[in-house]
Amino acid sequence: MNDTVSIVTYPDDIQTDALRILTYDLTPEQSQLVSNTIQTLELPNTIIYVAKPSDDPKWVVDKKHKCVIVILNANSEDQQTTGYFLAQPNSYYFGSTKLSVANSREILDQQQINNLMEKAKNSYGI
Repeated sequence: MNDTVSIVTYPDDIQTDALRILTYDLTPEQSQLVSNTIQTLELPNTIIYVAKPSDDPKWVVDKKHKCVIVILNANSEDQQTTGYFLAQPNSYYFGSTKLSVANSREILDQQQINNLMEKAKNSYGI
């Protein structure tokens, strides 16, 4: 059971102590997989930043710096930002990418998302 889960979109932010996760340009199906996991795991207070290619890049990068993990759609039309995120050590992705040599953290199923959220929870110190 979650304490609280807050969904934050551009241009907002929340100034509270919480596990922070950034999602970038997820499809509805990908968002649902993440949501299903969050609903089933026992997580601390959690903030999910939902970023889109149309958001101010400064806001998106600021949120990336605040988050334990980044989950993105590698098939986003915004390949510049996608490439930036794929180069980050805390990024995981849905879809296919030519950069899989540099980032092999592709999400293939629900169990991987569960493991990823458990890892995020543990790195948060819970």
